[in-house]
Amino acid sequence: GNRPVYDLSLAYLNGKKEVPITDLDGHTITIRLPYTPATAEQGGSLFAVYVNDTGKVEWLTNSSYHADLGAVIFETDHFSIYGIGYKKQGASFKDISGHWAKDNILFVTSRDLLSGTGKKQFSPDAGITRGMFAAALGRLAGINPADYKTGTFTDVPANASYAPYVNWAADKGIIPATGKTTFSPDDDVTREEMAVIMAAYARATGRSLPAAQKAVTFTDHAKISGSAKGAVSATQQAGILAGKDGNRFDPQGIATRAEAATVLRQFIETSIDTQATQGWMQNHSGKWSYCKNGVMMVNTTVDGYKIDADGIRIER
Repeated sequence: GNRPVYDLSLAYLNGKKEVPITDLDGHTITIRLPYTPATAEQGGSLFAVYVNDTGKVEWLTNSSYHADLGAVIFETDHFSIYGIGYKKQGASFKDISGHWAKDNILFVTSRDLLSGTGKKQFSPDAGITRGMFAAALGRLAGINPADYKTGTFTDVPANASYAPYVNWAADKGIIPATGKTTFSPDDDVTREEMAVIMAAYARATGRSLPAAQKAVTFTDHAKISGSAKGAVSATQQAGILAGKDGNRFDPQGIATRAEAATVLRQFIETSIDTQATQGWMQNHSGKWSYCKNGVMMVNTTVDGYKIDADGIRIER
């Protein structure tokens, strides 16, 4: 359409000669393409795209529009022609209108990380199961399902769509088995388990979790299992997992599909650009707060919104 396109290149000067750099030697560079969405465009459906050597447009799963940065952000290990694309939703979910996580749900469904639950439903407040979460993370990692067809779990049907992703997640130590031959794919993931899983996923994929935000002591900190405390703290400081109203973490509460969508988006954004952990952010009750230099702002006004003593934005 009329969205911008950039031909990105990098070079260095050798004397007076400009020498192009085509190989980043395994390193990556973060790119921000300034963009203001059109009125009808949902931020979660915006992508960075590039044109490959055969002229085909590739949609980058690991890209995101970040409103506070005013840009589409992505990471690359090579240079090419890049642009901003918009993927209209094939499924019109009837149950996400007005939901606090709507844009995050559009983000994950447009990237095929999570899908609907049938009849134009996403079921945002239903629990995310271990099988669903394994599939979402496997797709995010870009694994080839054919490489993980064979598994040992007696409760994971070989023809289940999530089966290869479960085998992969267990093999990589991202989501542990529940028994010698069981995975319990239909069990819901708790919020503290989600933190542990995301920390394990970061390790397995070579991602570090930046301490971009000041550590928060949740009012229900004592209820967090000892084995999960480190992961909860690390993912909170990385800006990946947030608490709920009243500064609660709700560790044994069921992680909803909406919360999982939000966590997946925040993980992608944090992995691309740590500045994405600053500015306006939603907690998992859908309330907004503002983070500046790693600290949640309180008793102040930002962008015309008043923020109360708990750091929550007071709606106009």
